[in-house]
Amino acid sequence: MLDRFFDMENPLMQGLQTVAYLMILNVMTILFSIPVVTAGAALTALFDVLRAIARQEETYPARMFVRSFKKNLAQGVLMGLIFTFAGICIMLHYVLAASLMPVLRFVSLALAYLLIALAAYAFPLLARFKNTIFGTLKNAFLLMAGYFPRTFLVTACVVAFYVLIIRYPTFCAPLVFMFGISLPCHIEAVALDPVLRTMESNNHAEGKQ
Repeated sequence: MLDRFFDMENPLMQGLQTVAYLMILNVMTILFSIPVVTAGAALTALFDVLRAIARQEETYPARMFVRSFKKNLAQGVLMGLIFTFAGICIMLHYVLAASLMPVLRFVSLALAYLLIALAAYAFPLLARFKNTIFGTLKNAFLLMAGYFPRTFLVTACVVAFYVLIIRYPTFCAPLVFMFGISLPCHIEAVALDPVLRTMESNNHAEGKQ
């Protein structure tokens, strides 16, 4: 009985293993993002490992994270800076709209939502496929638009997660340190993996032609 309980094929043990992996990855993402400019590379590495977890591949999270971080450092930094700049512009728009024309705040919120949705594709694509930054962003936008119902639902879950954290900061503080980044990204990785698999299949088919 105990052998079956502690068997790694047991769904409960697999779930506990995933929880442990998410905790490790969350801490590593925070640590590797401390220089700030490396946050994009850290997110790229995070999505790279989360893809393996979502596909139930053999995973060594810390080792895979470091390897992916080094591999995607240059492009990850640049991608992170692009999204940071865009986020700052949206924040400034929101602040100005709040003082000049409050109704325009909804435009800022819509843009922020689209930015989060775009990031959900951009960083996994950067980790998975060799491409230019422009090419990766273009593909991310096309996938975001092409699969928008799925994108909308997944991004809504992620936004709701962070709204709860902002709404109840004291209660959620431990949650942020343990799963604040890795858990919402894991939700995205699992839900959007079929989209990436379709792109992989298309690329494979094109390669045979």
